[in-house]
Amino acid sequence: MSPKELTAFRLDLDVLEGLRTVKERDGVPYSVQVDRALRAWLDKKGVMKAVKPVRGKRAARRAE
Repeated sequence: MSPKELTAFRLDLDVLEGLRTVKERDGVPYSVQVDRALRAWLDKKGVMKAVKPVRGKRAARRAE
């Protein structure tokens, strides 16, 4: 599992309602929806290819 950081964002009510609709309809948690959308946007901006994956302490210990 990759490391996580707790964050908070303010969302417009129509965006939040869209997230709620997808969660109810498809069962996809809000955090997963936001992660997927942000990764797609960052990839489109050409940023994700330049960012190396962050490895947590646990993964680093396993590699040793």
